[in-house]
Amino acid sequence: MAKGGQYFEKVRRCIRTVFFVAALVASLVVTSLPVVVAVMDVLVPCVLISSFTCVRCYSFKEHLRKYAFKSSLTDIPMVSVLRSIIIICIYSICDGPALSHGPYLGTVTLASLVSVVLLSVKACVFSVNSQIEAEASVSLTRKKLHLKKSWGMPVLFLSSVVFALGHIVVAYRTSCRARRKLMFHRVDPEAVLSCKNVFSSYQKVPRSPVPSGGRTPQSDSEMRRRPFGATTRDELPATVLADSDSLFITCQGLTLHYKLSLPDSPPHNLSSTSFLESRVSSSISSSTSSTAGGLTKFNRHLLCMSPKVQRQFYRSYSNQFHGSSLYAPLLDGPVTSPLTEDVPVLRLEEIGEEDETINLDSQYLEQNLEGTAQVGIVLIHGFGGGVFSWRHIMASLARQSNCTVAAFDRPGWGLTSRLRREDWEKNELPNPYKLENQVDLLLSFCSEIGFSSVVLIGHDDGGLLALLAAQRVQTSMNSFNVTVKGVVLLNVSLSREVVPSFARILLHTSLGKKHLVRPLLRTEITQVVNRRSWYDATKMTTEVLALYKAPLFVEGWDEALHEIGKLSSETILSVKNAESLLQAVEDIPMLVIAGVEDSLVSLRSCQTMASRFINSRLVAISGCGHLPHEECPKALLAAISPFICRLFPVYDSQSQ
Repeated sequence: MAKGGQYFEKVRRCIRTVFFVAALVASLVVTSLPVVVAVMDVLVPCVLISSFTCVRCYSFKEHLRKYAFKSSLTDIPMVSVLRSIIIICIYSICDGPALSHGPYLGTVTLASLVSVVLLSVKACVFSVNSQIEAEASVSLTRKKLHLKKSWGMPVLFLSSVVFALGHIVVAYRTSCRARRKLMFHRVDPEAVLSCKNVFSSYQKVPRSPVPSGGRTPQSDSEMRRRPFGATTRDELPATVLADSDSLFITCQGLTLHYKLSLPDSPPHNLSSTSFLESRVSSSISSSTSSTAGGLTKFNRHLLCMSPKVQRQFYRSYSNQFHGSSLYAPLLDGPVTSPLTEDVPVLRLEEIGEEDETINLDSQYLEQNLEGTAQVGIVLIHGFGGGVFSWRHIMASLARQSNCTVAAFDRPGWGLTSRLRREDWEKNELPNPYKLENQVDLLLSFCSEIGFSSVVLIGHDDGGLLALLAAQRVQTSMNSFNVTVKGVVLLNVSLSREVVPSFARILLHTSLGKKHLVRPLLRTEITQVVNRRSWYDATKMTTEVLALYKAPLFVEGWDEALHEIGKLSSETILSVKNAESLLQAVEDIPMLVIAGVEDSLVSLRSCQTMASRFINSRLVAISGCGHLPHEECPKALLAAISPFICRLFPVYDSQSQ
């Protein structure tokens, strides 16, 4: 049985290797299609002409001496050769702009049309002359020779015309592809990446990302050192892709990108200066109007945060709130019960019991604002995700829980800086892509933005990171002064390798960093992984795919992904490590959420994990796959809100 298993494993590896090589060859053929058509244009006439005339019977000089425009066939392959040489030369000389708008398409079209016109004249003259010679022939041998040549002319002519049209079609497609590349990759601060298409749900406003402490991200300094537009052909600095509500903070040598959503964020379009002045004046003056009361509460939240975060928030919050990425029109109305027809749920028994908690009254909102401002909810995305993946639930969760919600990009994803190996080794920093080091990064981030007590919500391997952080807080000296009040696990498994198998093949090969493999990596991570994660494929629109694909154009994305691929086995815990982890956090309140139709993490595994915790609840959302925050945000909020709201009174009583 063992030998048979090894044999089938070898066969499976061979099949995957053959598929990989075939994909590389197909990619090479597609990218080099103009050269392939030109080579075929040369080879096919040269092979065909030997069937209609004796090419090797005479030397090159004798062919030139006997050549006649009205009777020879040897000039037809020569026309194809000359046309192909011109096209290949133009193609090799032209760069991106020349391929899209320059002389490439015009030259190919002109050369093809001229060759077709020339051969058309040749065909007319040859046909008339061949008929005259056939009538004048007396011997049977000469009649057979003329018959051969008469058949050769239409065959060679048709093949040349077909290749001429092929050159034009390929040149047009190449020009269109080059034009799309230029539109997508051009470094233009005002219209980079055609952001209104890539981030269609984000309002296009002037960018103002400011790293904490006045420090500039590494990508900014690199851009200043280079001439304008001299970045890598398909990579961009993270700050170019940032939104106006994007925030940056330096933690453990990394520039983390994150966003905040406050409970009472005002839906007004204010400049940063007027916004700050209005908050200060509202905190000093006492107003009886409801608007002033909302602003005062909002200001109190800001005052309870660290000065570093206040500075960043004031300087970044200059766009219209409803136009930002934190605004989700899907959640404008009140959160409906997940037992409705739109979002059926298997088990949400606890939700009905906590309706009074979800609809927080004004008395609860007013009390102890200073205390709750130090309580935060931190959203931790999984493999391939980012801050953008929480856009449907972030603002609503902040309003319902009366708590600040923060989401950050983990190392290697989103707009967080990608450290190279030589960078962290030179500066003696920990490997930022290792899970155990991300635990310290997570706790440091919570401390830096002013959270003293947090609820961690983790998706996929982000949930594993949340559990490891809770274990660190429970079992060791906590130098960050952060308490984990509860953990929410979304589709989490302790025994699943999150990096896709084909992506691991691409990353473990020596071609993993070559330009030939980069498009395959982007396709595998965005399209293939997303299709497996969604249950309702109609919700996976091109705009959603663009959100997941855009961070894969940040500088150093492939090297960071290469490091993540090498550490992919970290998400598979041994039985001993899983046992110690579950024992360390078994007393912490846990909410385990699973998608019934999740094809990556089964409902049974979530049930087994939830049963290991003393204080846990399991919610199974039907009609939902691996991404509940994308597919079923209303049902997810209806499950999370009661759990979080039960934790707040406990915190309030302790703080009093």
